[in-house]
Amino acid sequence: MTKKQNPEKEISELLEDWCASLVRLQISMPGNKELDGAILCPACKTIHGRCHEAVYPLLYTAQKTGNDAYLTAAKKLFDWGENMRCPDGGMRNDAKSEWKGVTAFASVSLHDALYYHGALLSETEKTLWENRLRDMGEWLYKNLRPETPAYINYYAANACAMALLGRFFNREDYLTLAQKEAAYCFRHVSENGLVYGEGRPNDAKTKKGCFAIDPGGYNAEETLPCLYRYASAIGDNAAMADCKKLFVAQIEWMLPDGAWDNSVGTRAFKWTYWGSRTTDGSQEALFSLGREDPVFAEAALRNAQLLKRCTHNGLLYGGPDYALNGEPACVHHTFCHAKALAGALNAGLYAFSRTALPADDPVTLKRYPENDTLRLAVGGWRADITGYDFSYMKGDHASGGALSLLWHEKTGPLIAAGAVDPVLKEPHNQQLSVRQTEQRCTCPRIETLYDGVRFGQHYDFGAVISAEETDDRVTVSVKALLCDENHRSLPENGACTLRYELTAQALTVSGGVSPALARQARFVLPLIGNGATVKILSGSMPENPLPFFNLNPGFAGLAYTVLPDETGRFSLRIVVK
Repeated sequence: MTKKQNPEKEISELLEDWCASLVRLQISMPGNKELDGAILCPACKTIHGRCHEAVYPLLYTAQKTGNDAYLTAAKKLFDWGENMRCPDGGMRNDAKSEWKGVTAFASVSLHDALYYHGALLSETEKTLWENRLRDMGEWLYKNLRPETPAYINYYAANACAMALLGRFFNREDYLTLAQKEAAYCFRHVSENGLVYGEGRPNDAKTKKGCFAIDPGGYNAEETLPCLYRYASAIGDNAAMADCKKLFVAQIEWMLPDGAWDNSVGTRAFKWTYWGSRTTDGSQEALFSLGREDPVFAEAALRNAQLLKRCTHNGLLYGGPDYALNGEPACVHHTFCHAKALAGALNAGLYAFSRTALPADDPVTLKRYPENDTLRLAVGGWRADITGYDFSYMKGDHASGGALSLLWHEKTGPLIAAGAVDPVLKEPHNQQLSVRQTEQRCTCPRIETLYDGVRFGQHYDFGAVISAEETDDRVTVSVKALLCDENHRSLPENGACTLRYELTAQALTVSGGVSPALARQARFVLPLIGNGATVKILSGSMPENPLPFFNLNPGFAGLAYTVLPDETGRFSLRIVVK
């Protein structure tokens, strides 16, 4: 890939498309301060409390286009934001939420609006905006510190906020706290360069020695971009060097189509294939780093192009198949990611030479002990197999030696397991499907029913995984137990095995259960789209596959059911057409 690419035009067009839709969805109810100026969400039929953060991209678009409609929208949105403001200066996540850690993100957006586009405001307006920013800074300084219970992305966000506000208001105490919080984050890095702490406590270590990591979600789209902005704002060269190293490791979790692989993330329930539901995105940081190494710009562009492919009628949808399956777009995705695009444009986009990503030519087998995951690559295939045992919530990420991701260069994703069970962990930040009857677990698994309770190998946090690599194939063996959603094993005969053999031609999956379970157990294989064929080698497939659509991470397909033979064995082969 040697072709020169200048992404400014397509990034600008995408941002303007999004901002036009934000204006279209803005509520106009003069005299009603509780509603006037807010942005209504088509999917959730509500107002997301953080929508006021869109003041930054709206002001950018106002200045870029000269269209006063965007300026008016930004001013009205700022005024509405007073509804989320607390007497102590903190900003609530939503009208019915007590969580104020999001003040960090709100303050960065308001800072950027003032820093880059404050000239669009009158002196009276500018003073009003600065006063709110000053109050938010004081709340952050007093309340969001490493000793405050929060996920690692909040400490990174506050390091960024304190650095920017410290520079803006000439506050040395803010800059000191910024350094302290950034240092805390840089101490939470795994052996393969992944930031951990996206769970509580941040330093928690599981029986397998795993940490709380959200590689393709919060790490990629929140923590690392915030640490980069901290380092840039404060001129911390050592931190900047650390950021580059961490982003190098992070880009290994980007698929060739620009998607962030978060099939094994602690917060996989918010995975949207292009990132995470309520994070800001990585474009500003990656494009900035791309001035020194085009691989970063390449990653930023591919992800932005995926965002564009998931944009319809001016809104960013939560996954590739949402629009085709009649699912509306949650506006949260758009107003958050618009900030990263505005940041990239304000930082200055440039022409760069297209280049390969690590996923274009990866190593055949890489082990990640920090989340007990194997990542495989043979021919056009990419795959993850995981036994990750960090528990974030009931029904969270896949485990048990499950094939949590399968991707092929001809088809794109074939398997993508987000949360294994649909749970509204964050009701204000998730949406419900209009196709409830087709919401199915998208994780391949051996399962059975016992006293009306589902037991599956994908719930087993104690599974043992081993792998062998040769020149033309990788073979992975799994020993697991059938467990319930609380990770408790079947009272008897619960042992099972899985074996994956990946070659350039096909993926062969075989497995077995106790003969005593042969008539009750089944292997379920949810395949995205229709780009692959399944051939049964042993066992049987007595019924037609069932259609599914899953919001997390946003795909439709067919779920195949394979029954073991009388000895409890089954085997099948997946081939791309």
